[in-house]
Amino acid sequence: MAQLLRSIGMLCIAIAYVSVVARAQFAFEGERAPQLRVGDQLIVNYFEADPEMFETHLVITDHEGSGSVVNVLLHDLDGALVSAQSFFLPIFGKVNYNPVDDLGGRKFKGTIRIYSDGGNVSAQYWQFYKNPDRSIFNTAIPASDAHGSKALLCQHFVSAPDIGARLVLVNPAADSAVTVAVTFYLDRGKQLTRDKHSIPPNGMLELNPYVENEGLIKTGLAYCEVIGEGSVTGEYWQSSEAERYQVALPLDIIPIRSKHW
Repeated sequence: MAQLLRSIGMLCIAIAYVSVVARAQFAFEGERAPQLRVGDQLIVNYFEADPEMFETHLVITDHEGSGSVVNVLLHDLDGALVSAQSFFLPIFGKVNYNPVDDLGGRKFKGTIRIYSDGGNVSAQYWQFYKNPDRSIFNTAIPASDAHGSKALLCQHFVSAPDIGARLVLVNPAADSAVTVAVTFYLDRGKQLTRDKHSIPPNGMLELNPYVENEGLIKTGLAYCEVIGEGSVTGEYWQSSEAERYQVALPLDIIPIRSKHW
């Protein structure tokens, strides 16, 4: 009986140890790769205005009950400010804003910055095609945390002439440019290309994998890593006219690689 009790005691200790290790491991993984979609500073990385083609909506939500005032800024690809608006968020409510209303009917590509003066908010960008035959391409994507990250991962890209693909990287800083190295790899891990790009303050970089990889028809993944000071946010869009789909996905925040390949 004494031997049985000792065995049970040792088993309980082992289970407790494994549980502590598992909790520590999961906490560590969570700290290394946070999924930042809520905050008092957010960025919609890619916004496109074409009044004849799209209907666009920016939805901003107060989920803390703080009733914040949010400032919404539109910047072009070079980081220049083109529009600024302020909205009061109802407590536990939302606002629905169409950025096209402030662009005078012109076509536009850029980013949207959201600053809350009272509490954390969430935001989503919705893009609808006005032509019902193209409704299959309607897309929505959450805003990114504007603090950004030193390293981002695009888990999947397609490089092909008949695929509409864009890797979008944004500099969240308003006062300094950021240099980012984008490395494309094949699925099996072989490096395709690695190029450095400078993004101006508040600016946006748009890369087509087919162009960046010199016309190679491949699939793979891409690492986006800041060189020096600064941070970036980003997302990946992909569409196919033949296969009738469009997807938009935030890039994953990852730890900084300790080795440059």
